Amino acid sequence: MIMVLAGTKDGRILSERLCKKGLKVLATTVTEYGSRLFGHGIELKTGPLNEDSLEQIIKENNIKLIVDATHPYAKDISETAIAVSCKCNIEYLRYERESSKTEYSNMIYVKDIAEAIKVLEKYQRIFLTTGSKNLDKFAKLMSMGKYLIARVLPKSEVLKKCEDLGFAPENIIAAKGPFSMEMNCQMFKEYRADVVVTKDSGVIGGVPEKITAASKLNLPILLIERPSVNYPNVANDMDKVICEICNRFLM
Repeated sequence: MIMVLAGTKDGRILSERLCKKGLKVLATTVTEYGSRLFGHGIELKTGPLNEDSLEQIIKENNIKLIVDATHPYAKDISETAIAVSCKCNIEYLRYERESSKTEYSNMIYVKDIAEAIKVLEKYQRIFLTTGSKNLDKFAKLMSMGKYLIARVLPKSEVLKKCEDLGFAPENIIAAKGPFSMEMNCQMFKEYRADVVVTKDSGVIGGVPEKITAASKLNLPILLIERPSVNYPNVANDMDKVICEICNRFLM
C-alpha cells in the first residue's frame, strides 16, 4: 500500500490518480474537512500525526512508500515522515509544487513570520493571504495600531479563531481560493491595502494572480519563503511521479 501525506489539493489529486491506476492508497489529512474532499476508493486517516502514530499506521497497513504531498510550509510533518521512513526502512518521496517564479520589482522576501512582522511595522493597512494557522502571530500588529485584513477559509472554527484574536467582522474575508487576478485586484482596492502578505504556495496556491494584481495597483508584496527541509528525494512533476510509482508497484 502507498501512503500519501495529503492536506493539500496536490495530495488529493495525486491520491486519486494513483487509486485510478489500481494502486491501494492510504491518504492522511489533518481535518475532517480535508477528508471529505476525497473520492471513493481511498482509505483515509484523519487527524494530526506524530512519530508514534505514523509508525503504527505504516506497520498496520504494510506501507511500502510514503509520498509526502503536504503543504510546502508543513515542515514538522515532513521531518517526522523522513525520520519514520528511515526507522521503518521504507522509501520516502517528497512531491512539492514548484516555487512561484513571477518576477515583480516591488517584492519583499522574508525568511519567516518573525521577520515578516518586523517589516510590516512600517505599513498601516496589511492584507493577509497566509491563512489562519499563524494568524495569532500577525494579530500582535493590531496592538501597534495596524489595520489587518485576514482572508481565510469560510469555516466556523476559523472564523471563531479570528474573532477570538480580535478581528472585527469587517476585517475578515471568509472565502475559499485560489482567486483570479481580477478578484484579488478588487479586494486589494476595496480594502485600501498598503501591502499584501503571502506564502510561496506556487501556482496552485494562486500566488501569480496575487502578484499580478498587486503589480497593477503598485502594491508591495511581502513573500514568506518556504522553510528549509533536507528532503532525501524530491520531485516536482506529478505525471512523472505517478508513472514512476506505477512502474515500481504495479509490475
